[in-house]
Amino acid sequence: MRFSLFGVPIHVQPGFWLMAGAFGFHLLIDPQIPKSLFLIWMGVVFLSILVHEFGHALAIMRYRAEPAITLHMMGGVTTWQRPLSIGRLSRIWISFAGPLAGFLLAGVVFAFYQAAPETANALPLQASFALERLLAVNVFWGLFNLIPVVPFDGGHILEEALGPKRARLSAIISLIFGGLTALWFLVAWGSLWGTFLVGMAAMQSYQRLKNQPRGTAHPTAAERPAPAAPAAEPIPQELNRQLIAAEHALNAESFEQAGTIAELVLASSPPKAARVRALHILGWAYLLNGQPREAARVTTSIEKAGEVDLALVGAILRAKGELATAREVFEAARATGDDRKEIIGPLIQILIGEGEIARAAAIAFDIVESLSEDDAAEMARIAFEAGKHEWASRLFESMFERTDEASYAYDAARSRALEGDPPGALNLLRRAVAAGYSDAARAWSDSALERLRRELGDELESVLPRPS
Repeated sequence: MRFSLFGVPIHVQPGFWLMAGAFGFHLLIDPQIPKSLFLIWMGVVFLSILVHEFGHALAIMRYRAEPAITLHMMGGVTTWQRPLSIGRLSRIWISFAGPLAGFLLAGVVFAFYQAAPETANALPLQASFALERLLAVNVFWGLFNLIPVVPFDGGHILEEALGPKRARLSAIISLIFGGLTALWFLVAWGSLWGTFLVGMAAMQSYQRLKNQPRGTAHPTAAERPAPAAPAAEPIPQELNRQLIAAEHALNAESFEQAGTIAELVLASSPPKAARVRALHILGWAYLLNGQPREAARVTTSIEKAGEVDLALVGAILRAKGELATAREVFEAARATGDDRKEIIGPLIQILIGEGEIARAAAIAFDIVESLSEDDAAEMARIAFEAGKHEWASRLFESMFERTDEASYAYDAARSRALEGDPPGALNLLRRAVAAGYSDAARAWSDSALERLRRELGDELESVLPRPS
């Protein structure tokens, strides 16, 4: 289920309804309770979590970023494209804005009860049930989200408050609170679903703790600078030649050869700069040879000598199937201005896999000049097929400006027409014709140009005469 509300794209996954139904299942099986209350319950949960996520979205939009909301089995998540670096206090505010929105909605219901108690008491059963559950769910969900357990809002607030240098401590606190809260749900409430939700979060914290080397910053901290080679000691000429040879072998997909050369460099007790460089080559060699666990061990050694390249960290996480964490790493790198293909390419692929086509296209458009023609055109086609016509139009137009290829201008016109801008589509068609486009039969039969033909048929005829 996908729709937009106030310009924010929203994706409701099937697991969300499963989660909401599980919490209200007792309403469905109790023969003394009207079945309509179960449907009202589902609506209350949907509205409450949507309001919560919109709290995040509104806070995000304050920083000129474009949010997107996904409601899923564990509640919801609001993601965004960060065009600017956002400070830690701002990220804390964004995390808190979700619970705050829910508390405000609960406050409106509470104020109604206080201001009009007689009216409230006279409400029919369904309306009274809806208001009571709105009050309870928004208070509970807000408080629940403030527990210091990742990926809940309180866990993100904890991470930002402690900072990237205390990422291991954040993971430990998150794991402890997650375990205790899951136990409380099981023992005090007998809620298997609540135990499952928080237990899953606790397991994620455990994985984060395992992946976090001791005494190092968490790689997803947005303020972490892009890696730079240490400059304390110059690399001897012979070692530099060996490192260049290893890098060439890596690029030629001779991974074992690259790893062997890197290990020879490491065995020679090289200066720190050479050691960090050799370790990165070794890490990539292991990873590209299908050994992500070995590559992860290499990153621990790199941390002791210098800064780990976030491209390598993210690639390892992605290879291990930890896509959510890999995405955080790539986004953190991008937030520092790191737009290398090793960062942007995997991030775009993850976003496409998660169905966030508009965001993937927006990132591609930001760096379109550095993309290959094939990659940019493929992203434009994916955006077009997914109905993200605004981004498809921008990408196709940028490719036309780069190559002067008439077909790109024509595809941009099709996208612009479907976007709802016939004049803009007509202008792009003019540019396509000027660049050599001449297939009038296609233009006059193309369903994507139907609105253009209907509203600006005469002008279109002057650009591409109707075939007889």
